[in-house]
Amino acid sequence: MARHKVVLYNPKAVFWTMPLALMAVGSALDREKYEVVIVDGRLDSLDTLFHHLEDALCLGVTVLTGAPLRDALEVTRAARQRRPELPIVWGGWHPSLFPEMCAGEPAVTAAVTGQGEETFAEILDCLANSRSLGGVQGCAFNHQGQVMANFPRPVRDINAFPAHDYSLIPVERYFQLKGQRQLDYISSQGCRFRCNFCADPAVFNRGWYGYTPERMVGEIAALWRRHHFTDLSLQDETYFTHQKRVAAIAEGFLQEGLKFTWFGTMRADQGRRLDDEVLALCKQSGLRRVMIGLEAGAQETIDWIQKDIKVEDMWLSAEKLVRHQIGAIINVIVGFPGEPPESVVETLRVARELRAMSSDFELAVFYFKPYPGNPIAERLKAQNYQFPASLEEWAGFDYIGRSNEWLTGEQKREIEHFKFYQRLAYSGNRSLLRRPLQLLSRWRVERKFYAFPIERSLIERLRPAQALS
Repeated sequence: MARHKVVLYNPKAVFWTMPLALMAVGSALDREKYEVVIVDGRLDSLDTLFHHLEDALCLGVTVLTGAPLRDALEVTRAARQRRPELPIVWGGWHPSLFPEMCAGEPAVTAAVTGQGEETFAEILDCLANSRSLGGVQGCAFNHQGQVMANFPRPVRDINAFPAHDYSLIPVERYFQLKGQRQLDYISSQGCRFRCNFCADPAVFNRGWYGYTPERMVGEIAALWRRHHFTDLSLQDETYFTHQKRVAAIAEGFLQEGLKFTWFGTMRADQGRRLDDEVLALCKQSGLRRVMIGLEAGAQETIDWIQKDIKVEDMWLSAEKLVRHQIGAIINVIVGFPGEPPESVVETLRVARELRAMSSDFELAVFYFKPYPGNPIAERLKAQNYQFPASLEEWAGFDYIGRSNEWLTGEQKREIEHFKFYQRLAYSGNRSLLRRPLQLLSRWRVERKFYAFPIERSLIERLRPAQALS
């Protein structure tokens, strides 16, 4: 029996993260029925995509809000024009939050919400057998010009799904583009917490599912021996959710004799509770850095956004990381709706002191940008806040948040100066050439003196910042 070709498209973006979502969906398809081809807009030309679409049963596109959505729209419409009868299915974060809007796009046949492995496979079986999508849970579809939304599909434990098939992508090309032999991998899905600025609870209903340690160690050991990567980037929302699991995985890496560094995500309260023995085990197994979301430095703001941590949790976690010589990326957000000016000042103060603790720490400062699927967005909507109303408008959404209605111009200028100078002030690069600039930057940050920022203007002119969305 001839197999149907299924083409999966990953839109253009500025990062070189491997397309794990498409790999998950493609790996879950029956290979006796379907030939899976992944085309990455960052690596491949539109002609390559069109060549594969000539005999394809379906085009699947993973869609993220912002610039990737713009590329997804352009490619989808071009594919529809080239093959008017071709079914085109969207999945990913944007369709999960806006299924009717996505399915209402004339070039889109159906939009998948939440986990896509089973839903997409069922859609393909319907397409291959000329059946209606009416009974497929977890999708919205266009039926004779009318958008129909089916019942959501219950979230499954990801241990029920097959391993990601890395042979679907050119792993070596990603290594080259990343500039290092870094493999991307995801070992869990979802988040149990209730942060009221995050869309994750709306998609996964505060559920969390992680691979068993045995499965994860086995898969990574096989991938390491096949691809010889030197760094593992875990793309989990909250990798350090269960201490026993984290310890068992670190022990497994050591027992298998795996030699690579690795990176994972951690909440501040998880870091506080993590036993020093477990953190030492993680370090021994290759842990080089974690990412922690502090979000705000004022406890009142942390409570308001329902982060459910204490500022003290961040200090204790940071001290542990310094003791064990583990780096960190610390994320903070400024400009929540109605956030008092003193809260913003406190966030920058706490962020600066944390950053100064270690040259292995990095600091990322974001402006709050309202995104649907959470209580803050719902409150703003009730107050007639104008969210983007079309796919084109959402394609222009700046998820990094370079603009913010709840901060004054003076606050933004100070924040931008802080973001620039803190990177130089506490850098681990202490070469003779950089030392004067480092001392000047530290003096500016610690005194909040940003007048006449000549050195900043010069550096940004010579090395413009890369767009992130």
